[in-house]
Amino acid sequence: MSNTKRTQLLVLIGALALTAVLYILPQKAIKKETDSIGTENRESFSFESLLTSAKGSLKREELEPVSKIESELSKNQHNISLLDSLGKQWDRLQQPFISSHYFEMIALEEPGEKTWLNAAYRFFDAFRMAGDSTLRTLMLKKAITGYSNVLTYNADNLDAKTDLGVCYVEGTAEPMKGIMLLREVVSKNPSHENAQFNLGVLSVKSGQYDKAIDRFQKVLQINPSRKEMYFMIGKSYLLSGNKVKALENLEKLKKETTDLQLIEQTNSLISQININH
Repeated sequence: MSNTKRTQLLVLIGALALTAVLYILPQKAIKKETDSIGTENRESFSFESLLTSAKGSLKREELEPVSKIESELSKNQHNISLLDSLGKQWDRLQQPFISSHYFEMIALEEPGEKTWLNAAYRFFDAFRMAGDSTLRTLMLKKAITGYSNVLTYNADNLDAKTDLGVCYVEGTAEPMKGIMLLREVVSKNPSHENAQFNLGVLSVKSGQYDKAIDRFQKVLQINPSRKEMYFMIGKSYLLSGNKVKALENLEKLKKETTDLQLIEQTNSLISQININH
């Protein structure tokens, strides 16, 4: 998975998550480790147990190339090329819980900005995907470690700093630490799309709807293809009490997007606004 494709995927996931969050508001308010997975939190999760579970979900044709690489790797467990191949194989199977382990092994063998970034963003994806709270916490800690290591090599890696900020905000008792990291990113690069987006999310959560609208509008200016921002802007206006502006942005979204699911959600919200008007 390339960094570009991953960024696009995470942005989409973030947009969909915020759509869900905004849709339920205000009825419900929102809410130095370098060990391998196999040596941390073994009582609840081990890499071996995760691997066994993941393999059990594979079809035979999916498992065969994995087994072949594993067989070769068993002869030389420090072979960077084989670790990379195995990690990428699990990427193709959309299993960051597993691929992150192999890229962490690479980073431990050859520490550097790129190797730790490859491990960190897979742990980050796993953290965002995890349903089990214990596994989520494990992946979060690994992601924080990975991104922190990236920043020791390059303090100006703004993508890493953004993801690290999101980790602190979403998964720790230190949300302000994450907010400060995100603000630092946009102060250095006001056109950082993902940082602006996440600051918009945080503004919604804290009820600062004017700031949220400003952030989402900036995202739209940075990337005009992010049509779902009209939904975010519209819902933020609605939460602030401005139904006219809310409807204006929602109607604009319907004209701008071809996403049927988003159109359906937009129509549903418009109907609710009209009923309660």
